[in-house]
Amino acid sequence: MLTGVLLGLTALGLSADAFAASLARGAVTHRPGLAPATRNGVIFGGVEGAMCLLGWLLASTFAALISAIDHWIALLLLGFIGGRMIHEAFSDEEDDERRRSDGLGLTLLTAIGTSIDSAVVGVALYLAGSPAWAALVVGTTSVIMSTLGFLLGPVASRLLGRRAEIAGGLILIGIGLSIWIDHVLL
Repeated sequence: MLTGVLLGLTALGLSADAFAASLARGAVTHRPGLAPATRNGVIFGGVEGAMCLLGWLLASTFAALISAIDHWIALLLLGFIGGRMIHEAFSDEEDDERRRSDGLGLTLLTAIGTSIDSAVVGVALYLAGSPAWAALVVGTTSVIMSTLGFLLGPVASRLLGRRAEIAGGLILIGIGLSIWIDHVLL
């Protein structure tokens, strides 16, 4: 079983992708503020915790299947979303696109893309003998980090302008590639 410190560090590590994605989403949001940031954080944290719990619950039966495809799903989802953000940075339809990028569907897809590794960690937590409530620690940490990232996003946008949107897209693509490389090449 993981100690509290190790579980906390694991949760922080898992929330790094959600923080980066939320920072990118906050940089291009049409509606900055605490309420949208909290909504973003709850979605990212809820998905992160749910994926971790799912991995924990299915560990004994489906561990090999999860690890066999998680990297491909993350690469496709994050690559698509990141590419869309980069495309939007060069689009003249800025306000319409930004309104759509604030939508629940895109937030949920991004959260799923950044949370796939949590299912694998859930498997590891199960195999390490950690209780199911460890997924709550993972989810709560992600709520906090994602909310913070979303709140800091507009600052990045003001400092960088459209480059923030391009950087956000590149970050998401980079996260997807990193997950894929970790699973396929290493």
